[in-house]
Amino acid sequence: MKKVVPSLLAISMTTTMMTHTFAEDAFDLHGNTMTGDWNGVRTELAEKGVKFDGTIATDGSYLADGGYDAHQAPTFGTQFGLGTTLDMSKLAGWDDVTIRALITARQGQSTSIEGIQAPDAPQWANSQANWGRGNSGSRLSELYIEKNFKNQGLSVRLGRMGLGTEFNTMACDFQGNAFCAAQMGKWQGKLWYNTPVSQWGARVKYQINPELFTQVGVFEYNPENALERHGWNLDTKHADGVNILSEVVWSPKQGLNHLPGSYRFGALYNTADDAKNQYDVAYKAGTKGEDRSYGGWFGFEQQLTSAGEGKRGLHSFGNFTVHDRTTTAVNDSQQLGLKYYGLLEEHPNDILGLAVNRVHLNDRYLSYVNNSRLGTNLRQLNEDAEYNIELNYSYYPAKWFMLRPLVQYVVHPGATNQVDNALVIGLGSKVIF
Repeated sequence: MKKVVPSLLAISMTTTMMTHTFAEDAFDLHGNTMTGDWNGVRTELAEKGVKFDGTIATDGSYLADGGYDAHQAPTFGTQFGLGTTLDMSKLAGWDDVTIRALITARQGQSTSIEGIQAPDAPQWANSQANWGRGNSGSRLSELYIEKNFKNQGLSVRLGRMGLGTEFNTMACDFQGNAFCAAQMGKWQGKLWYNTPVSQWGARVKYQINPELFTQVGVFEYNPENALERHGWNLDTKHADGVNILSEVVWSPKQGLNHLPGSYRFGALYNTADDAKNQYDVAYKAGTKGEDRSYGGWFGFEQQLTSAGEGKRGLHSFGNFTVHDRTTTAVNDSQQLGLKYYGLLEEHPNDILGLAVNRVHLNDRYLSYVNNSRLGTNLRQLNEDAEYNIELNYSYYPAKWFMLRPLVQYVVHPGATNQVDNALVIGLGSKVIF
């Protein structure tokens, strides 16, 4: 059987990506995936311990007014993902062991870079989450093994992971990256790499009771992992210390208004000591090295009202971060938002969303930047924060297909009033294969 499975994987994945004519359930609006059950092959493989998942997400964005250079052509950032999950208890008799692999690829352009921000005042929160750190070609975003010890309430995960898939996690129902994925990876991004970037690491999770767990993780810090040409880099040659993370997560099933919620408290400690990676932001980059950095976060998601079964109703969410003032340009951030699931009864999966973000810069960093620009033509960063607002509607004609029209407004892009506030319109999409 072990010899047969790889062949089946290759054949089924190739054919499903090329055509759907053989798949009786393909494009079924009531199905969970676009490609359906592959004439029963998908279900058969899942029963034997092999599951596939595939997605393609696109963020379209157009600067309608303001910013640095409005009315350019729209830009599109796209991410493709293809993953496999292996249940090793079924495949090899290894009790409660799972192996996970995920390959991603990002390509496109960014309206933030090409229109909103001035060259000397980079926008802090990119308008397109699927742009992230820019074009990344193909990447090995996940490759880990996980062992569950159910009787002890323990879970151990080892391998290649993104920090934001394990800690400080949040839903991604918005296009702006201020409201998508772990916020620590946005504001302390020199050290914290979210997916699609991965690094070697280990995570241990302890389930205290059904509503409460704590977890700790130790992850390699290697700046080469973030480079486009190093998406498949597995060596540790240029590693510089580690990220140590801890988190407590409380998920009451009957929280506010007797409705479910989730609350996260966490902290980061980094041990990098190379001056080009860890330095005092009040001085020229790399001139005054430091040997540590830290940060912390609090995040929540709480359902506020119920309009029937499942998630239907009003939900709130928020994320708050604080950072080391010596090593981090961002001092703190605040994010609050509302989401209404199933505004229309016939579309229970649709989401109406509104969110506001403030990213507050470190005054030590601002003083250094502005003093270094005196007597030049470079802009002064004369605002202490950038603000981001997004209103959107996530429309699901099928569970596997989403369209998201949206409006964004950016106040003080790049933390300067010398760039006009920006009005952005966009259209996002996602397909689950």
